[in-house]
Parts: sequence; C-alpha cells; structure tokens
Amino acid sequence: NKEAKLYGAELAVQHFFGETGFGVQANYTIVRGDIGFDNTGNPNVSQFALTGLSDTANLVLLYENYGWTARFALNWRDEFLNRANYKGSNNPAYIEDYYQLDANASYAVNDNLTVFVEGINITGENSREHGRTANQLWYLEDLGARYQLGARYTF
Repeated sequence: NKEAKLYGAELAVQHFFGETGFGVQANYTIVRGDIGFDNTGNPNVSQFALTGLSDTANLVLLYENYGWTARFALNWRDEFLNRANYKGSNNPAYIEDYYQLDANASYAVNDNLTVFVEGINITGENSREHGRTANQLWYLEDLGARYQLGARYTF
C-alpha cells in the first residue's frame, strides 16, 4: 500500500477594459506531489510515482463587441511523468513541456446565424515523450495546425 500527498494553488485574473470590448484572462496553476520518479534509480526495481503532475498557464486576449467575438489563447503545460513503468521496463515516460496557440473569431450576423473561423495549434507544436533523459525519445506526435471555417444557426 503506497501513500502520496498532493498539493497546489491557482492564481487567475480576468479584466475587461471598460466599454472597449477588449479583455484579458490569465491563470497559473502549480501542482506538487511528494513522490516523483527517481531517474537515477535501479531500472530493475519498480517505482511508485505520481503521474500527470505539472504546472500549467494560460493567457487569453479577448474582444467582444458589436456582434464580433475574437480570442487568442496561449496555453502551456510543463513536463510531466506520464508513466512510471513504460512497456514493463521500469522506465519512466515523460511528456515534454508544451505550448499551444489557438485563435478564433466569430460574427453574429443576426440572432440566429453566426459565422466563425478557428485555428487550433496554429504554430504546429508537436508532442514529445521521452525516457530518463530527453535524448531517450519514446514518441513524437506531429499534431499539426487545424483550421475550421463554418456557420452556426440556432432555431
């Protein structure tokens, strides 16, 4: 039976600049645990470690006025332990820190019809997973940028 302690804190702010329609949102989340993976430990011995713990931050610039809505969001997640026993080898698998920039804009043509454009991961960031060191690359996923153009109609 294993035990672990987890603690954290989050700071978040949101502000709109008067009647301009412009605004900003920001947050930072800190997460800590008392059990991590010992990369210098014996690879023949299984380790107990908390997975998925990482700091995150988001910065969002907003505009909402005259039927227009626009949003630019920068999201970041720090490196984290994804698995403590990769493929039964007693080796860790870490997901490397990751940034993503998203943007979207929409216009309400009337009470029922809205047209929009959206870009997700517009800088084309990749997801990387590695072992005990960054040179021990387990996995690389080319996430690519994704774009949408469309309309929503409400009855």
